[in-house]
Order: sequence, then C-alpha cells, then structure tokens
Amino acid sequence: MKIFDTSSIVCIFREVQYPKILDACKDLGYRLSITPQVYEEIMENPETFQHLEAYGNVEIVPDGDTECYKKLAKRYPWLHKGELSVLCAGVAIEQDKKRCYCVIDERARNLRDKLQIRVTGTVGLILWERERLALTGGECHDLYNRFLQSSFHIKKEVLQGLLK
Repeated sequence: MKIFDTSSIVCIFREVQYPKILDACKDLGYRLSITPQVYEEIMENPETFQHLEAYGNVEIVPDGDTECYKKLAKRYPWLHKGELSVLCAGVAIEQDKKRCYCVIDERARNLRDKLQIRVTGTVGLILWERERLALTGGECHDLYNRFLQSSFHIKKEVLQGLLK
C-alpha cells in the first residue's frame, strides 16, 4: 500500500502532470491510498480534485488513532493535517504488521526513524519505480524537466537522481 500526502497528489496531477507514476505503483501490485484529511485538502482545490476523481482507483484509508494525531500535532506544529494523518495511518498499519509506504514531503519524512515507518518522497517513489523497470530512464529524464518547469520545490541534488 502507498499512502499519499496532498503535496504528492498535487505534484503528480498538476505540477508534473504524470499520472503514470500512480499507474506504475498499481502495476507493481500496490494499492493507492489517501486519508480523509488528505481527501479534504484535495477537495479545497477543484482542479486537483477533478483529476483525482477522474483517475479513480485511490482508496480512502483510516488515519490512525486520535492519540497519535494529537501527539504529533503538539510536537510538530509545522505539519499540516494531511501530513499528520498520513504519518498516523502509516503507524497504525505498521502496528498491524502490514506493510505500507507513506509518500510525503521532506519535513514529515524526517520522522521516519522516530515513528519506525517506511517513508519516501515523490522523487524517491519515481526512482523506486525506475529500479523496478516500471519507468524508463527516458521517462525519468522527462520528469526531471517537468519538475524544473513546475513550482514544486525539490532540492537540486534530489532531482539529479532522475538523470542517472
């Protein structure tokens, strides 16, 4: 299972306009998921919401327990509701001995070791898909250029990985 944060969904549908990133996850046998909070955040942007609804095949999963959410919100006030819910969903799924990856931005990814969950970013997901031959080197090069033309902020050294 891959649990996506709002920023990754916005990036895939609106910034780089490459839903094949999601297709590759499905083709590799992963369920695509978001939390109710992420769904609410996406609904606030009609264009992204329209893309998500048209795409389909993305399930809404429970966001973990309230205590996890409150604890993380208090300790990390800079994280928004969607990020918090994705992290808590990841914690709950891992506690059930199931495997998942949270696809989330850098600030939240820094908590992966503390929460003992699997976390990656949008570019990390793309690189993983390339390793599994679900995306080609040419597609990754195209995505590199799309990222450069987008307003999505990713460190240059991270983007360089798409060119290798």
